[in-house]
Amino acid sequence: MLRSNLPIIRIPGDGRCMFRSVVYGACLRTGDPPPSLTRQKELADELRAKVVDEFIKRRADTEWFLEGDFNTYTVQMRRSQAWGGEPELLMSSHVLH
Repeated sequence: MLRSNLPIIRIPGDGRCMFRSVVYGACLRTGDPPPSLTRQKELADELRAKVVDEFIKRRADTEWFLEGDFNTYTVQMRRSQAWGGEPELLMSSHVLH
């Protein structure tokens, strides 16, 4: 087993955990302090909204790899309890550059 000195950061599993993890790392990458749980939630919800907007902006390029109806998918993804996955990580990379 490999051991490291890296800390383990616990992220609440509240449906926005992937978005929380991404914004936590984005804060550290930009030199900002680690966000509080409340700030994580705010930033995660902001990122989620931007990710869905990015899907819509790139609809012609993204619609084919989303499951089901595009409009239904984007409406559901705007809900805070909807889990993000690989498509949302891809759009996060566009949003966060």
